[in-house]
Amino acid sequence: MLEATGIHKRLAGRDVLSGVDLRCGPSDVAVVMGGNGAGKSTLLRIVAGLLEPDRGAVALAGDPIHGGGAAARRRLGYAPDATEPLPDLQVAELCALVCALKRAPPLDRAWVERIGAGAFYRQRLSGLSFGQRKRALLLAALVGDPWLLVLDEPTNGLDADGARTVVELVAQRRAEGKATLLTTNDPALAAALGGQTYRLSAGRLVADVAVPGAAGAAGVVLAGGAPEGERDR
Repeated sequence: MLEATGIHKRLAGRDVLSGVDLRCGPSDVAVVMGGNGAGKSTLLRIVAGLLEPDRGAVALAGDPIHGGGAAARRRLGYAPDATEPLPDLQVAELCALVCALKRAPPLDRAWVERIGAGAFYRQRLSGLSFGQRKRALLLAALVGDPWLLVLDEPTNGLDADGARTVVELVAQRRAEGKATLLTTNDPALAAALGGQTYRLSAGRLVADVAVPGAAGAAGVVLAGGAPEGERDR
């Protein structure tokens, strides 16, 4: 169980999060939507342990994420909506670094191919397109087979095949009893994923009506973001 309770965060003189509560249990898919600047990425960074809340707490399986939460962080994988993480590393080196930090075994090569990173696995991140970097970050997030996957705008910059891969991955994890927390402003993606949607506005997180599960999600045509070759660095 992921439990985020009473999360407050103030950035640049503005209350970004004002008492956010969020819980995810086995097989849950939590989809957070909201306008630009609403605080979606801030919330995910706090859940992933990269940013300290001003008030409130986050725990995974009862272990705190902040304040020495190494055990909890090993149970989650996080893929930011970043443009150039550690640009001098190869994709393979990025994954190896995450393996070392999480004390996890190397990823099976089958995951590299499934995520679509095989063609650029030995290339530096600085030389990749935006969509390729998104695939690389998703691959690194899967290191250690985390119980909770935290994805910030996972289909942003991906082509339709990449977006379908995300939908299929979330569906597989759901069948295995694992949880996924992600942000998106794509209603088609939210509907394909199923689960529970939330709206983040004025610092508050409000549950929307649950969208139906994505039966046959592999057949859903999703636009994703711009084609991968058109969103280069």
